[in-house]
Amino acid sequence: MLKATNPEKKIKRLKLLVYGPAGVGKTTACLQFPCAYIIDTERGTENYAETINKAKSVVLKTLNPDEIKEELHALLTEKHPYKSLIIDPITQVYNATQEKWNRVFEKYSKNEKEAEVMDFGMRYWGKVKGDFKGLQRLMLALDMNVIVTSHQKDVYGTGFSKIGVTFDSMRGDDYFFDLVFQVERKGNDLIAHTIKERAEIGKQKFPPEFIWSYDNFKKFYGAEIIEKDSIPVEMATKEQVEKIKKLTETIKIGDDIIDKWFTKADVSEWEEMSNETIQKCINACEKKVAELNNKSEKKKGEK
Repeated sequence: MLKATNPEKKIKRLKLLVYGPAGVGKTTACLQFPCAYIIDTERGTENYAETINKAKSVVLKTLNPDEIKEELHALLTEKHPYKSLIIDPITQVYNATQEKWNRVFEKYSKNEKEAEVMDFGMRYWGKVKGDFKGLQRLMLALDMNVIVTSHQKDVYGTGFSKIGVTFDSMRGDDYFFDLVFQVERKGNDLIAHTIKERAEIGKQKFPPEFIWSYDNFKKFYGAEIIEKDSIPVEMATKEQVEKIKKLTETIKIGDDIIDKWFTKADVSEWEEMSNETIQKCINACEKKVAELNNKSEKKKGEK
C-alpha cells in the first residue's frame, strides 16, 4: 500500500541566517526583535544593555557548543516569555565545535606527528558536522523566531579572483534556514538583500531588497507569526528511551529501519525525539511483538 499523503500547509516560525561585513550593524539589527533570548558568542552586546533591557531581552555570553545545546533544549521544552532566539554570530560556534573535537582527537591521536598536523581525516569531520547539525536541529525545532548572524567571507574563483561573498560557517549552513539575507549599509539604512527564501512558487514574502527593520519583518512575514508566544515541546522521556531501546533489541529491529526513523524525525538519537514521535516508534515495535506472539501461539496450537 502506498504511504504518501497530501501535504498540509503549516505555519512556520521565522528561521533566518544573515551575513555581512564586520561593523555593518548585524548585532544592532537583530536586537530590534523584542523578547529575545540572545546567545552572544563574541561579546557583541556589551554596549547595548539599555536597548536589550528595554526590549525585555536577555543575554547569555558563551561559545561553548555543549552549553548552547543545553540552553536550546531548555528553550524547546520549558515555558518561557521569549519569542526569538538570536545567535550572534554562529561563526564562532562552528569554530568552537572544531576546537572541541580537535582537543578530543589530539588526546587520542596515534602519534605526536598526527596531533601536530591535526590530520584526523573524515572521522574527525564527521564528528564536527554531526555535533554542529545537532545544534542546528534544535534551532529548527524551536517554536521561536530564530535569527542567526554570520561573519562574511570572500569567494574566489579561477586564478584566485574574487567572485563574490558568502557566510562564514559550515558549508551548507544556508540549507537549514528558510531565509538567508546579506546586509550592507547605505547611508543611515541597513539594506537586506534576499539571497534565499524557501516558499511556494510565486508566493515569496520578502522583496529582493528592503530596509532591515522589525516593522518590515512584521509586515512581510506576518506580525501574528513573529509575535506568537512559544509553546514548549514535550520531548522523549527517559522511560520511553529505555523502552524503545529494549524493544528494538528484543525484536531485532535493523539499523537500517532505525536510521529511517531517525531521518524522518530529523534526529540522530532517541533522546532528540519528541514524546509523540518516539511513542509512535514504541507502538510500531509493540505491534510487531504482538504479531510475533500471535504467530508463536498459532504454532503451539498446531502442535
